[in-house]
Amino acid sequence: MDYSEFMKGAAMVCCVLAADYAGVLAALLADLRSGISRARREGRPLTSRGYRDTVDKAGRYYITLFAMTAIDAMIVAAVFFLRHYTDLNLPPLPLFTTAGAIGLGVIELKSIMENTRSGDSLKDAAKTLKRLFEDEEVRQIAEKLLNINK
Repeated sequence: MDYSEFMKGAAMVCCVLAADYAGVLAALLADLRSGISRARREGRPLTSRGYRDTVDKAGRYYITLFAMTAIDAMIVAAVFFLRHYTDLNLPPLPLFTTAGAIGLGVIELKSIMENTRSGDSLKDAAKTLKRLFEDEEVRQIAEKLLNINK
């Protein structure tokens, strides 16, 4: 493995990690927004306690993500070592961090659904999307769009 391959792999890992951390931040901010909207809708005052709870939750989330990233760093280092000294060509992906970010995003989505009380409308939208993606014509259009760059 030469230096440019190493740098490409490292850049890819960094991009995936940045997307994971940014995704969790976006989910946290969306949940904060839905919580503020719910409080206003119900006529409850916005207090520093609510904001403090959000900051505490963000801290817990990012400590968890950082621990997962530390594990991923060891795994990615092992992958780079194996690529250099053996014929194994495993992709250097931060799987634990990505799985953790997805899990935290799902938790925040559930919280948003609880805050907006639109769980039924979200379920209806999900069912509609599922039917849409099951349609053969839509699938063919998607395949054509994916093959444009090839």
